[in-house]
Amino acid sequence: MSILADDSGVNGPPDQFTTHAVGDQHDSDTEKQDGTGQDPTHSKDSLEATGNKDRTIRGFRWLIICTAIYTTCTLYGLDTTIAADIQGPIVESLGHVDQLAWVGAGFPLGSVSVILLLGRFYELFNAKWNLISTVVLFEVGSAICGAAPSMNTIIVGRILAGIGGSGIYLGSLQYLTLMTSQKERGFYVSLVGAFWGLGAVLGPVIGGAFAESSATWRWAFYINLPIGALTLPAFVFWLPPFHPVQGVSFQKRLATVDFVGFVLGAGTWVSFLLALTMAGGPWPWRDGRTIATFIVLGVVLTLYVLQQYFSLFTTPSRRLFPGHLLRDRTQVLLYSVTAAGTTALFVVVYYLPIYFQFVNGDGAIMAAVRLLPFVVVAVAANISAGSFLHLIKAYMVIYIIAGVFLIAGGGPLVVFLDPSTSTGVIYGLTVLIAVGAGLSMTTAYTIATLTLKPEDAGAGLNLQNVSQIGGQVIALAIAGQIYQSTGFRNLSAALAGHNYSDSEIRGAIAGAQSELFSQLTGELREKAITAITDSMKTTVILVPVAGGVMLVTALCMKWEKLSL
Repeated sequence: MSILADDSGVNGPPDQFTTHAVGDQHDSDTEKQDGTGQDPTHSKDSLEATGNKDRTIRGFRWLIICTAIYTTCTLYGLDTTIAADIQGPIVESLGHVDQLAWVGAGFPLGSVSVILLLGRFYELFNAKWNLISTVVLFEVGSAICGAAPSMNTIIVGRILAGIGGSGIYLGSLQYLTLMTSQKERGFYVSLVGAFWGLGAVLGPVIGGAFAESSATWRWAFYINLPIGALTLPAFVFWLPPFHPVQGVSFQKRLATVDFVGFVLGAGTWVSFLLALTMAGGPWPWRDGRTIATFIVLGVVLTLYVLQQYFSLFTTPSRRLFPGHLLRDRTQVLLYSVTAAGTTALFVVVYYLPIYFQFVNGDGAIMAAVRLLPFVVVAVAANISAGSFLHLIKAYMVIYIIAGVFLIAGGGPLVVFLDPSTSTGVIYGLTVLIAVGAGLSMTTAYTIATLTLKPEDAGAGLNLQNVSQIGGQVIALAIAGQIYQSTGFRNLSAALAGHNYSDSEIRGAIAGAQSELFSQLTGELREKAITAITDSMKTTVILVPVAGGVMLVTALCMKWEKLSL
């Protein structure tokens, strides 16, 4: 979730289109326009899309709009982390521990697969109905998750909710940029990140609380329905429409969208996650299905690269992925450090609660409470990173500091993540990681806009979106593969000779509340816990690796100061 300090957070419309104003214009892109797609009417309270004019929406209406926007951003943050502490109860209820990584990674998978496409939609079509549609989609996905009778169903719901969440994120940034004056814009846009952070902090705690209550884990998703429903009237009746283009029909605008690039890009992400989550679990590594999936991944990725590079079925100005920025050293390095910071953050958020459940015997809510120091420090560092950047101006320094913190916390954590280590030591090491992850997680959004030409600022933000959300998918997929494979091997060895089936062992890996673990006592239970924590040590190696990547990447950056 980006925290932007300027007004570059929204891509401008394509050059061949002209902008509309924000105000009480007609709400439909098709039904209320004439045959050419023009909307000749403007209301008396229309607001310029950009510029330095004062905000025209005030009072009660402004309060209602801001409340609705920040509430949906909080829900988006909530769903980003809420699955971290309910993985065990979900597996216990639905089975299929081999698909556990999809519960966490499915949400960012939905977001990263469509974020470039939705960004294009916000450039072409009425922003009001784009935002409302994605809020509805987020609600539908949440309802499917809550009512899911199987693991496959909950995965579908998570992906749909992720798609809706990315639209909420883009729409919130666009509207707050459009409706505010330049003087106040930074404050209102930064609150998007603050409320997302609030949701991220509350996610594991709320999820854990529901998991231990009579409401069950299902209400961790159902809770979005009544809260999200309260925001819809505000968007429908008080949010002003914004038509980014005029003089072009709906069909002609739709024809400019790079749908081939979207399909190939989404296919790349889906096949990647499928390959990493199924291989070594339901499908042996040498199984024909595993090999075929990796072949499909390679083919789809190659086609995507070629289609974007040569602008096949599209034009260079319309292709979805901002590939021309890959020739820009600074943007590539910023992409790398954002992905590294995201990796460190989500590996800890998803696996630390499981560690405490096994080692301390914590329930879901207590395990989430133990995560609070990490999440709170990460969010605080994220929010303060903008001020720090403004103070020192040399962005290279921020990433050097962040990389050092990730290594300083992550390296010892690999060694001391053990039942014999005190909880205080674990807290201290994860707080060091939180500082590094927080400093690096979103700072590149601002840096990208300040190191690019104005016409490339939107493309730079798109690249950062892919890095941040795609980094979640990659991190959770790789971490899930490491944890599942090493955990199964270690636990099988620890329980050898006790006639436990493979499915029982895989179920036990998901959490200490499993039926198998409830039967273990004495020395055998201690051996099982040691086997699980050893696999977690291997998984959290990703954290110091991410820190090393960040530090090396930072040292390759230009020594330059930003004009802030």
